Amino acid sequence: MSWARPSGLAALPARMVDVAIVGAGPAGLSAAVYTSSEGLSTLLLEREAIGGQAGSSSLIRNYLGFPRGTSGRGLASRAFAQVWAFGADTVVSWPVTGLRPAETGYLLMLADGREAHTRSVVIATGVSYRKLDAPGLTP
Repeated sequence: MSWARPSGLAALPARMVDVAIVGAGPAGLSAAVYTSSEGLSTLLLEREAIGGQAGSSSLIRNYLGFPRGTSGRGLASRAFAQVWAFGADTVVSWPVTGLRPAETGYLLMLADGREAHTRSVVIATGVSYRKLDAPGLTP
């Protein structure tokens, strides 16, 4: 199992994995818990931070299992603890820049030129908000 060290360095598994999950927000973390708990070799890839945008939320009330709400950081922390406990490999800080079919699955290309080989891919990249630069709109 690998985890991003404080420098952001992590090793990709040398083997082909059953499932690669792109994005470690709530959806990606959930997918990683479920796939790894069923015994599938799982690789979780995140370009920024575990928890995604939800990690910065002070209160999340619409997530399964938290009827009174939880902080985004708390949700991400608990979910990642489960992902880690089930043995999923995790790589943070290297964005996935491409996906292409391979003879026996798929290749994910990372920004630093490395590739990960997987049988299946779950894309759970979440959302990124931006404002249009258009006349009449205030910044």
